[in-house]
Order: sequence, then structure tokens, then C-alpha cells
Amino acid sequence: RRPIGGAEVARAQLEHLLDLMRQPNITIQVMPFSFGGHSAEGGAFSVLRFQDSELPDVVYVEQLASALYLDKRDEVDRYSEVMERLCAVSTTPGETTDILRRIIKEN
Repeated sequence: RRPIGGAEVARAQLEHLLDLMRQPNITIQVMPFSFGGHSAEGGAFSVLRFQDSELPDVVYVEQLASALYLDKRDEVDRYSEVMERLCAVSTTPGETTDILRRIIKEN
């Protein structure tokens, strides 16, 4: 919601997210500001899961000047639990679509 790049850039980014949501392998959910603090306040992360069952899950944590790849089972489990909690309390994909469309109209 920060106006970096101006309204045109923000609108294009939001429309791109709506396009991505049409892909069967992409789910986008929104954590509403009204929820307050949540378990991932510390920063963004991605849980990387691979189609090959022989490859273990990996957590990717991006930092200002570097990135971490966490592959220890206890670390991956901790981040996976946080991701599950976020998914449970965030908007549904349908609600997310409505929110993104509303933000586009506001700009």
C-alpha cells in the first residue's frame, strides 16, 4: 500500500497479481491490517517445496544484503507452521481478488 513508483506502477503490479492468481499452482492471500501483529512480523520468507519427493523442503529468507537457505528439519518445520497459521487467518483467494480489485479502483 506504499505509493512507491506512483499509482500507475501500483495498478500494474496489482493487475499482475490478479493475472498470477489464475495459475493453478499459485495462491495469493492477504493478511489484513486489521488483524494486527502476526507470527511472520519479522520479515518475508518462502517455503520452497519440490515436486521430487527426494528433495527436502527449504526455507528462503531474504535479508537486506544477503539471503539464507534453511534446510534443517526443525527450522523448516518452524517456518512451515508459521506459514500454515498465516494461511488460516488470511483472506481466502476469493476475498484477496476482491481486495486487489478494490485497491485498483481506489488508485
